[in-house]
Amino acid sequence: MNLKKLLVAGILFIALGHTKITAQTVYVTESGKKYHAKNCSVAKTGKKGISLKDAKKEGYEACKICKADEIVMVEEKKKTSKSKK
Repeated sequence: MNLKKLLVAGILFIALGHTKITAQTVYVTESGKKYHAKNCSVAKTGKKGISLKDAKKEGYEACKICKADEIVMVEEKKKTSKSKK
């Protein structure tokens, strides 16, 4: 019985070790109401990185110039496809 528990614990440990939890980072400025992709030309200076989840929670909206939402989705798909290989 102890061997079964040890085996199950080992499998869970390995599975959890390979799970990637990543926060999607976007960038905001002190005076703006939009969040931006890292290389957005609108937010050149004074920007700080925060998670997409927090940006939305704080009422920020996606920049229409850099289309941060689309970039974050593409980056997430790339990470997901790499982790499956």
